Amino acid sequence: MSEPILTEDQRDALQEIANIGMGQAGARLAALLGRFVHLSVPRIRMVDTDTLPSAVRDMLDFTEPVTALRQSFRCDIAGEAISLFDSRSAQHMKFVFRAEDASDEEASNEDMSDAEVLSDVANLIAGACLTGLFEQLEQLPTFTPPRLIGVQLDLEEVLHPSKLPWDRALLLEVNLQTEDGVFGSHLLTLMTAKAVQSLVSALDGFLANL
Repeated sequence: MSEPILTEDQRDALQEIANIGMGQAGARLAALLGRFVHLSVPRIRMVDTDTLPSAVRDMLDFTEPVTALRQSFRCDIAGEAISLFDSRSAQHMKFVFRAEDASDEEASNEDMSDAEVLSDVANLIAGACLTGLFEQLEQLPTFTPPRLIGVQLDLEEVLHPSKLPWDRALLLEVNLQTEDGVFGSHLLTLMTAKAVQSLVSALDGFLANL
């Protein structure tokens, strides 16, 4: 495997600004859930398509099948965000959404599927986390709507090389989990080597202004 693209200073800077972006996502999720949300330290790793499933498996704090959604983001730096949810999260989020709409005339969330609920949550987490990250690099990303990869899939099915149109990428992983275990999610951000070149330039600008 080739040497990492990021220098130690660039990696530290990326982890620092990812922490800030993740904090914004955690705050929004905590407000929605009414519970304290634990945030992991962002983890950064260069991965190949064939090693991605095992690399992510090492990072996960749950081992059961996952519900996975995927969305693209684009600014000067482009990539993919994959949101993974454990089996309890969809059921709990449907309860939260129903409670929010209990006083509304439209109680349509009772009929929402797990995938529809988690699509809203994935959009909240990825949007807040990555927008918070890229704003510090003077970038404003746009996002495609989350699209479902599958429900109750093994990780190898979610991250199969045939579904990934690249050979090597930078993986940024963050984990959000409530203390009582009713909600758990991992956000995987993947950027190809071309995108990382733009990221490196942006990080150098960030470091120069410190």
